[in-house]
Amino acid sequence: MFQHTNILNKRPVILVLTRCRSSFAKFREWYRDLWAPQLPAPPFKHVCQIGDPTLRLKAGDVPLEEISSDRMKHILLVLRSVMKNYKSVGISAPQIGIPLRIMMIEIPEYVVKHFGPEVCKTREIVTTPFRVFINPVMEITDFKQTVFPEACESLKGMSALVPRYRGVHIKGHEYDGSPTEWDATGWAARIIQHEMDHLNGRIYTDIMECKSLQVDLWKTINAKQGNVYIKYNK
Repeated sequence: MFQHTNILNKRPVILVLTRCRSSFAKFREWYRDLWAPQLPAPPFKHVCQIGDPTLRLKAGDVPLEEISSDRMKHILLVLRSVMKNYKSVGISAPQIGIPLRIMMIEIPEYVVKHFGPEVCKTREIVTTPFRVFINPVMEITDFKQTVFPEACESLKGMSALVPRYRGVHIKGHEYDGSPTEWDATGWAARIIQHEMDHLNGRIYTDIMECKSLQVDLWKTINAKQGNVYIKYNK
């Protein structure tokens, strides 16, 4: 078969094919991002929710020579900011997408007032100043276990009964790398154990009394016939 080729007609065909391939590549990229959107880089300014793989990793130690680095200062600043925004009594670095062994704890006066004197007495909740622990190590000092409701910002709107040891000793490093330690009891000891679990890739659902798990707003949801909006950013 004789095949006639017109050199003058080649260029438009090539241009059309190139444009089609370019358009298809853009469509393929758009379609891929539709199902797997590009995430912002951590540290996040929100709390990761259960299902995020970072929450199931065993966090790594922070090299002491890195504590004063700009990167670490930024992570600590964001972690503290998220803790304040969420009005949380405890938070760990994995909860903002950073698998490093950093945790913070604080029980402000308004939390104590919110619970009231009877609950605070039963659960041993007392005002506790802000503390940060980098590379924390925990030892149990009181093996008596108490079982109380426990919640987590990574399981928004839920709680369950969780057994915890009454007393612990924790030691680690401050913002500037200086050593720090603390003997904690009651609710503060519970928070420390909760955050240490996060650093080891565990969540309270792993040790809770399974049948006690609840959505805290279940009564409100029923009363409003399901018309309840739950925010995940605060």
